[in-house]
Amino acid sequence: MSALHLEKVSRIYGKGDVEVRALDGIDLDVEPGEFLAIVGPSGSGKTTLLNILGCLDSPTTGRIVYDGTDLHGLDETGLSAYRRDRISFVFQSYNLVQVLTVRENVELPLVIEARARSKGAKKADEIRDIALAMIEAVGLSDKADRFPRELSGGQEQRVAIARALVKEPLVVLADEPTANLDSHTAGEILDLMRGINERRGTTFVFSTHDRLVMERARRIVTLHDGRIASDLPSPSSAAGEADKRGADPAGRGIGDIASARRR
Repeated sequence: MSALHLEKVSRIYGKGDVEVRALDGIDLDVEPGEFLAIVGPSGSGKTTLLNILGCLDSPTTGRIVYDGTDLHGLDETGLSAYRRDRISFVFQSYNLVQVLTVRENVELPLVIEARARSKGAKKADEIRDIALAMIEAVGLSDKADRFPRELSGGQEQRVAIARALVKEPLVVLADEPTANLDSHTAGEILDLMRGINERRGTTFVFSTHDRLVMERARRIVTLHDGRIASDLPSPSSAAGEADKRGADPAGRGIGDIASARRR
């Protein structure tokens, strides 16, 4: 079963002569454990698609299914609960709460979840232990009691990643997560996320212009004028798979690999 299934999804703003199709009949499946980049020029629909995937916006037409749950059947309360429990975000501006420590920022999704649930909610000690384990996983154990203003940009993004992962979401949506980082730090952050993806099987979907993200993605979906222009394994991913297979007498290229994926 796909982690995400989009069927004929469109998002239309305005009417008549001023109608703008930000998305125009998108069909897309994202499998569990993918590390996928959505790319395209400004105005191609990347942000609109990410907002719809994150239940921050609703499609004008079409169907979205998350892990077997059809979102069309959920009201606003249901959508909010689903977003809270199953979807996490990593933003380019980090969006940490400045008056909370690193540990408290990472705990926040679990605290919100506990307050929303009267039964089966995690206790304070359990929340603390889970948060500290995630902080250790992103290499910031010595910064747990620091405030965001005391961290570098790369460290703040590591905290944001820990916060995104602490509730074990179905999918992490990352909107230009490296935009405010220098190339060295961006590479470290992407390697961290790729490592988490490989070890934990967490599904990542990026919206990006960053070449570094594209190089590390396993699959690249290119949008143009609200439509999918191409959907292929990344060249680096295809090369890596070829290396694993060894010499391939058939000499399959990217197009052949894409056809095999569709089959």
